[in-house]
Amino acid sequence: MVVQRILDFFRGNHSPQQIDRLVKRLTETGGEDGPRIEAAEKLAEIGTQEAIYALLKRFTISAKVITQDIEEKRMVVQFLAEKGRDAVEPILRFLKSYHQVEWPVQALTRILSQEQWVPRLVDVLQNVAQNPFTSPEHRSSLIKAMQGHVTAEIAATLQKSLKDDDDDVRIAAIQAIAEVGEHIRESLLESFIEASDRPRIRIAVAELFADHDWPVRGYRPTIEETLPEGFYVTAKGMIRRKGSAA
Repeated sequence: MVVQRILDFFRGNHSPQQIDRLVKRLTETGGEDGPRIEAAEKLAEIGTQEAIYALLKRFTISAKVITQDIEEKRMVVQFLAEKGRDAVEPILRFLKSYHQVEWPVQALTRILSQEQWVPRLVDVLQNVAQNPFTSPEHRSSLIKAMQGHVTAEIAATLQKSLKDDDDDVRIAAIQAIAEVGEHIRESLLESFIEASDRPRIRIAVAELFADHDWPVRGYRPTIEETLPEGFYVTAKGMIRRKGSAA
């Protein structure tokens, strides 16, 4: 941190008020796109930790024109990637504080190798899951942002989310964990059984097993008795949708 403060000093003395004014322009949803782009470019140019963190706040709003909004967010991801390791701590700080995490995770995975970003995302996920003040939307958004990147280490952490109080968080965890393969099926089947009062959870697990051709071996009697309407178990122990081929 001392080294970072020294680097920030040599980059120029930019007051919090200056940063705040740039953030106000950066997060203006109406009007022309020029001021937002100029503010993003200025924050990237300043390049201090606080300026980079402020730059990330562009992800907290959506511009009225969707195509322009996406283009600007891609631009910010590029700015962050160009900052390299200087952007890592501000990104992690942002991920712990805001639920708009998809784009920042993209930036993080461009800056670091998988061996480097996996433990950092695991730490963020644990921090968010343990914080009683985080919203279900924050937890589910973070899990969804990890989809496509799920490793065995991330899946192990996500298993705790299979007991989350919120259905959307559980479903996001179910879908993410499935990425690591069939060996995770027992945890998912146990999650199905425990969800006696949560029909959405049972439907999500049934759909996943039907799509992946995973057997319910070891759990068949209980699964067969409690399958949601529209599903059945074949002679080979596979879940299928009614009306589909066995």
